[in-house]
Amino acid sequence: MDFSAPNFLKAAAAAFPLDRRLSAAGAANLLLPFVDPNYRQSTVRVIVRGKTVHIPKRIHFIGLCEAKLEEERAQVVQCLRTRSTDGFERQAALRHILPLNEPWSIPFVVLLAGEYVVEIIDDMLVSLPALNPQVYIEFVRENRDTMRLLRSRATSYWDCYYRASYPNRSSYPGLAFLHQLEMWAS
Repeated sequence: MDFSAPNFLKAAAAAFPLDRRLSAAGAANLLLPFVDPNYRQSTVRVIVRGKTVHIPKRIHFIGLCEAKLEEERAQVVQCLRTRSTDGFERQAALRHILPLNEPWSIPFVVLLAGEYVVEIIDDMLVSLPALNPQVYIEFVRENRDTMRLLRSRATSYWDCYYRASYPNRSSYPGLAFLHQLEMWAS
């Protein structure tokens, strides 16, 4: 799927539960001028409170202005920005959504644990004491297959790129973060 205007608007709406779709539509309309329409897109299916949502794997933004938005729409924009092709943008957006602890924001946080940018995952690991375990427990229990996939990816990135920096696999931030979530959910 490409990110033509209708496709991006649908993909952004599908990334959130029904009670957030209006905010998602508004946020998507604001982001639309900054989305590369030629970027091929796929999604990750996850469950949020019993409902399926489809999170974009990546969104290629072409520049992005920081407009003043009402709070809920700004939160949705930041969630979508965590899917950016730019790691610096993903990290900046993550820092905005980590304190939310809302069920609809959790997939945008957790999916980053299976990625390769260790600086982003370091931010997640440091934030663990401020996270609400209950909303993460619910996400983990509803998304066991996704959690296994994230652990597999984190293990692969550790093995390929970070084994020398983290000789003890369990100290690799992505695996440590995922392990903590699993401990909460057990």
